[in-house]
Amino acid sequence: MPELPEAEYMVRRLRELPLGVIRKVEILRPGMTGDQPAKMLPRLAAKQPIVGFNRRAKSVLIELANQHTIRIRLGMSGHVYHVADARDLPKYTRIALVLDQGGALAFEDARTFGDVTIHPNASLPEVFADLGPEPLDPAFSPTLLAEVLKASRAPIKPLLLDQSRVVGLGNIWAAEALWHSRIHPSTPARDLSAKQLKALHRGIVSVLTKAVENTFRATETGADFPEADLLAVAVYQRDGQPCRRCRLAIERFVQAGRSTFFCPACQLL
Repeated sequence: MPELPEAEYMVRRLRELPLGVIRKVEILRPGMTGDQPAKMLPRLAAKQPIVGFNRRAKSVLIELANQHTIRIRLGMSGHVYHVADARDLPKYTRIALVLDQGGALAFEDARTFGDVTIHPNASLPEVFADLGPEPLDPAFSPTLLAEVLKASRAPIKPLLLDQSRVVGLGNIWAAEALWHSRIHPSTPARDLSAKQLKALHRGIVSVLTKAVENTFRATETGADFPEADLLAVAVYQRDGQPCRRCRLAIERFVQAGRSTFFCPACQLL
């Protein structure tokens, strides 16, 4: 499924495009506009110039001249592409924003867990009110991380998956960040020292930055939005294989219904 690095990749690719005008909106599968009426997106987006592209958590944002923003939630299998010819859309395109130059922005979603909605810019703080800070934002600091984790008795790994604490850390990157910071996944968040919090902050920023770079590198070689096994992961899905740091075998256990991977030597509890 697309994680923060893939969403960031999509937005950076979209920013390479010349900004155009949405000529019309084609809804190719009913029910893909979330809880909004299907006619709302075409009514507010058609004939509007695009003024920018952005990202919040795992959503791709398309900013319009009329002070509205299209939010594309990627779900389990969503991708946003620019297509040079709007008559040649990808197979699982659910919604297409047809552009004045003849191309289109296509939202392809094979499993249909994503959606496309439109919101006044003034309402965006409310739309994203439940989301925590962005780990790739310059404002994300060890102090801010400590603030969002403080006083919680919960184990740090499941807590990192809570999007109200820090956005974009899926199961892969939470495990990787903890390995880089040498923190056991079961450590209660409130027990982390200042030194460990600084290490965790570095680990989070480092693994996500590298994951974005790897996504660009992989797509340049023809691999489209690679899964974790195509990336240089240290622990994720490597149970039984040697740790890249100490060579002891990586172990796996289940936390909150999700597989957790860690090194029993490098990440002591």
